[in-house]
Amino acid sequence: MNERDQVALVARDALSAGDPTTAIAHWRRLVHDDPAHPVWRLRLADAHAAAGEGTSAWMLREELAEGALASGRTLHALVAALAAGDDGLAARFAPHLARATSTRPPTPPGDGARPLGDVAPDAPPPPYPVVAGAPTPLPLLSLLDGEAFARVAPSLSRRALAAGDVLLAEGDHADAVYLVAAGTLQVLRSDDAVGEVGLGVVGEGALLGEMALVLERPRSATVRALTEAELVRIDLAALKAAAEAPAVARALGEHTRRRLLQTLLATSPLFRDVDPDARAAILRRFAVRDVPEGFVLVEQGDPAGRLALIAEGSVEVFRAEGDEPGSLVATLGPGDAFGEIALLTGQPATATVVALSDSTLLELDAAGLDDVCRAHPEVGERLEALSADRLAENRFIFADDEFFETPD
Repeated sequence: MNERDQVALVARDALSAGDPTTAIAHWRRLVHDDPAHPVWRLRLADAHAAAGEGTSAWMLREELAEGALASGRTLHALVAALAAGDDGLAARFAPHLARATSTRPPTPPGDGARPLGDVAPDAPPPPYPVVAGAPTPLPLLSLLDGEAFARVAPSLSRRALAAGDVLLAEGDHADAVYLVAAGTLQVLRSDDAVGEVGLGVVGEGALLGEMALVLERPRSATVRALTEAELVRIDLAALKAAAEAPAVARALGEHTRRRLLQTLLATSPLFRDVDPDARAAILRRFAVRDVPEGFVLVEQGDPAGRLALIAEGSVEVFRAEGDEPGSLVATLGPGDAFGEIALLTGQPATATVVALSDSTLLELDAAGLDDVCRAHPEVGERLEALSADRLAENRFIFADDEFFETPD
């Protein structure tokens, strides 16, 4: 924890203990250190509000909203306006959404290396430093026209988090989507074998909770704040109405698909121990394939093809003996792999694989798998272990000790 995080913790503890005066002094020190930091300025405003100084709180929030909007920091401006209780969001922001551009990067986080200076307890906060720039786009919201944004605007609200707070809990009912205005959060998923698996760290501009909207299921991961954070909450019902716009629906679908594939590699037993940056490179080696229910993915006896990971949906695995009809060997779902035995042994496919439902797969050919295993030997070791387990299961199922021996 760096010095700024420590000061923030002291300020938050003081406010929780009913001492807004001490909290104001500490938040003011952080605002003097970084006048454009949206979290520090909003926390200072919250402390003034807790002290009964409503006018000071409103002025700090409005100054941030106006300064950030003039500087092109649309997301900072939006969360500040929500904190200030702005009833005219649609009129205020719709013109800026139409001019939003992706060329201006988000505010980079400070590294905390520079010593934090001392500030007199009664020193007024410095003004927000306005640096003119084109507005940055808001995830999803910038895809709405003025009329659609006006419908969604009443459903927007501010969510403030302290380090350690849980924003979303895996398995919970989904009722909102969140835009990260400032701060850093970690995405985690539970795993029976290893406990919690880190799926990644997200920051300003990230969209969270959208998979529940598109896939219509409970939360698939837990999201916990690593730092003080500010978010914009969008009511799910309002966003579903907005998603009727083709551009929004397309953006949601693409974003969710990308997140789904990233999650698959992060949680797959084959790849979860690989460094996250390396996983991103591995993901680019895979081909994404959508197949309908009933599609025959592999025929028993086919030449060795590809390693396949199931991202969405499920498949059934059948094996036939002689002239007998195929027997069901296994049903596989998200995170499971198939095709590894034929690839590792060089022998024909040992079973037929059929899509039990509409499914999305990640597929990697033999050359790509060789490259990945050379770069990451642990992947090859896990793949060989999976193949050995599967062969042992097949020998047991078919009561055949010589089932598919690996050639010398």
